[in-house]
Amino acid sequence: MIAPMQIGKIVPPRPLVGIHAIERLLLRYVFAPVPEAKLIVAVICQGIADAASSDDYQRRRACRFLQGFHLEYLADLVELNPEFVREVARRARYLTAEQSPHPQHSMKIGAR
Repeated sequence: MIAPMQIGKIVPPRPLVGIHAIERLLLRYVFAPVPEAKLIVAVICQGIADAASSDDYQRRRACRFLQGFHLEYLADLVELNPEFVREVARRARYLTAEQSPHPQHSMKIGAR
């Protein structure tokens, strides 16, 4: 028997790379790989992983974390650019364009 579809349940796209690869990438760019920096990068990576969760509440909270000042504060502690972190999450498909804080507009220079 085919299971009925769950109405209102959004299934996020499958990420292109694992979260451990993203963690290793971000650790390359921290000021020093001390245990405190590794912990902060792990918190950021958990937020990125939660953005691809199938649980709607958890996904919304993770996207709010990635879009807000919390990510900027944590990224600043380890001297990471928060826009770089968001771009990594978008390109790896953990953060979709709909969840992105700044929608991409293709405007010509001088257009009104």
